[in-house]
Amino acid sequence: MSMNFCLIGGDLRTFYLAKILSREKHEVKLYGFDKLEKFKECEKYEEMIRTSSNIVLPIPFSKDNQYVNMPFSNKDIAIRELFYYLENKTIFVGNMHQELKEELHRKHNQVIDFMQKEEFAILNAIPTAEATIEIILKNTKKILQNGNCLILGFGRIGKVLGYKLKGLSAKVTCMITTEVEKAWAIAYGYETISIENLQKNCTKLKQYDIIINTIPKIILKEELKEIKKETLVIDLASKPYGIDRKIAEQEKLNFIEALGLPRKIGTNDISKIYERYYKTIYIKKKIKKDEE
Repeated sequence: MSMNFCLIGGDLRTFYLAKILSREKHEVKLYGFDKLEKFKECEKYEEMIRTSSNIVLPIPFSKDNQYVNMPFSNKDIAIRELFYYLENKTIFVGNMHQELKEELHRKHNQVIDFMQKEEFAILNAIPTAEATIEIILKNTKKILQNGNCLILGFGRIGKVLGYKLKGLSAKVTCMITTEVEKAWAIAYGYETISIENLQKNCTKLKQYDIIINTIPKIILKEELKEIKKETLVIDLASKPYGIDRKIAEQEKLNFIEALGLPRKIGTNDISKIYERYYKTIYIKKKIKKDEE
């Protein structure tokens, strides 16, 4: 069941996806990877879009809300310029602002945001957790076994990361924000602390060897002054982040900003997941068309 794809910009996940789709005998056109070798890309993305039904855009779509995210290209595409050509297409993207999606909908495009699909967000948490453990092993002199780890947040990443850390015999405490999160954390066998308790009793931060934030909202600010200098502090969250950068620097903490980890690890496996989803969407559309 051959499909045609136009892939524009993105990181290595997109690059590997292009290879996978080509191997599966789909028609693939790639743009925005001129810094990489061994893959021929089209000269003009406008013509690519015109002749393709499925448009694959980056994850995240943009980092400045002005230009398409194309880290492996010497070229730029303004969002306004790109949108001019997008009409009556199926568009796959990640972390696109709602107002931009609504604009695309008005031009009769079907927009599918990967990061709003629970199954993909969960699987995307796996490489994030594994890469975080790699960062821990490289940046602390202590072994993980019996190490006191605090995870700020118990969403998808918090759950997967906690599970993997406990599997390495670390002592895991989760900062929870709801009673449902608390119940899940207890069910997994973790210690819990509420965000209110942690902020009111910030001296408790002294007991942790590793602190990992997963929440895109400032959680630790003045509280950072209570953290031991040798404690490894990692922020995985996107803006506005969860760890105050200025205070972390002032306190000379062992702090690491670790953003966008899935693009740096497991890119081939994640791209295979994306490919399966494209096929699912195509089959659904075909069945619907046949029924009509």
